[in-house]
Amino acid sequence: MVTTKLDAGKWQRLSPYAVIYYIVKFISAFVKQGVQSLAPLAAVIFTAGENRWLIIGFIAAGAVVFLLAGAVLSYLKFRFRIANDTFLIQRGVFKRKRLTLTFDRIQNVAFKEPIYFRPFGLVVLSIESAGSSSEEVGLGGIPRSLAEEIRKNVLKVKSKVHSETGTVAEDTLTAAPDSDDAQTIIKQPASELVRYGLSNNNIWVFAGIIGGSLAQVDWDEYTFAQETENLIVSLIGTSGAALTAFFISVLFFIAFILLMLSAIGAVVSNYNYHLTRHHGRFHRTKGLFERQEKSLLESKIQCLQIDQPWAARLLSRFHLYPKQVGFAKLGQEGGENDMTGAPRFLIPSVTKSFAVDFSKLLYPDFHWEKATLKPIDRMYTRKMLAWVFAPITVLPATSLSIVFSPWFMLILLFPVLAMPFVMLRRSKFGYASDGIHGIIRSGFFGQKLTVFPFFKVQTVQLTQSPAQRKKGLANLVIKMAGTSLQIPFMPLQDAKSWRDRILYEVESNNSSWM
Repeated sequence: MVTTKLDAGKWQRLSPYAVIYYIVKFISAFVKQGVQSLAPLAAVIFTAGENRWLIIGFIAAGAVVFLLAGAVLSYLKFRFRIANDTFLIQRGVFKRKRLTLTFDRIQNVAFKEPIYFRPFGLVVLSIESAGSSSEEVGLGGIPRSLAEEIRKNVLKVKSKVHSETGTVAEDTLTAAPDSDDAQTIIKQPASELVRYGLSNNNIWVFAGIIGGSLAQVDWDEYTFAQETENLIVSLIGTSGAALTAFFISVLFFIAFILLMLSAIGAVVSNYNYHLTRHHGRFHRTKGLFERQEKSLLESKIQCLQIDQPWAARLLSRFHLYPKQVGFAKLGQEGGENDMTGAPRFLIPSVTKSFAVDFSKLLYPDFHWEKATLKPIDRMYTRKMLAWVFAPITVLPATSLSIVFSPWFMLILLFPVLAMPFVMLRRSKFGYASDGIHGIIRSGFFGQKLTVFPFFKVQTVQLTQSPAQRKKGLANLVIKMAGTSLQIPFMPLQDAKSWRDRILYEVESNNSSWM
């Protein structure tokens, strides 16, 4: 029987339909981490001869049995209950695990509504805690009414704790995103989601997966490569110009396919994107096959990351990532939860005017768009060339020239060829501050701007190498609960000024950062 009401203190089950959730979860984990293992199956198809379909049938049947058995056992071994302001979870098939999560550690309660749960009125309830890089609790397959009751139960206790401690209550999570007094921040049409798919870094994820899978196949053992070569020659001949044009066209076609995959993925995952604001909390809904609802308390935003990859620059668009407590993995590039496992609160494909307006909601007194960013010292270029690129070229150039040919000494020219790219990287670094907020820029072909208030910094560290001490330079490392930032080769006076001002704001500002 499906549990539809919270019975505090008693162990409760998920819906039997949670078996579907576990099947999808296992398949998703396989796709994300084990795509390259499909290559042996391709080898079977090419080399197994007349028995190939029999072998494939056995493999498919084994996979189905494994998925069903694992999903059913995972469902049977999962229990949860709420007792004494604590969320308790028991799970695990071969190794039993018990998770205890107190309400005061809960940072966010989010809903996901996969398409296979919608006919049954079920959702996935995700509970995130401070200090975690991913969700700790996922209840897959519970009625929405039960999920709402759990969320209200959690927030009721948290509100009581906040009222006793004199901090801001968080009961605004109970407000519906479509309530009359909720402020719509942005609704993204499909055209903007396509722009996001064309301008994020997912194309490299797809290319890496496909390339890694193909690299596992030993094409020399098959006649496929030879037959393909003969077909190309028969169609276009052996002319060098024709072959070159053909392969260029193939590369463009592959790039087009990857871009289309990225665009389709962006539309599917962010379909009907709607961001609202209600009593200091942002609420986001999105998704086509899996409708997701997630809230983010304004006070828990540690910084605002404004990304503009090189493709987004061509489209005059930005991607915003408000970083919250506990998600240190957000420094990774890429789309939301794109093969990294780190959940991100994404606002995709926005104009600069929207980025400025949104940042004013968080930091009304700081106008980062008008700030003049200071560059880092040119010593950064010299160090990268002399201590990074030069050493890694000397050994291969020397050894290869001795063993094979003196022409391999041309490898020593690599630092010279790399110089424009190092100079470009240095030019992207920049920093500015009004004494209360800071902005740091980095990047390569694109750029990443991070805006943050000084009082939310956890640690600040100033380091100097012997060469930097002679030149009056330093590296400044700034760590917050949601990310880590670095300004290399900045003037020592600026580094000390930032450090002292950050420490002053941390000591004197009593505003909540949680």
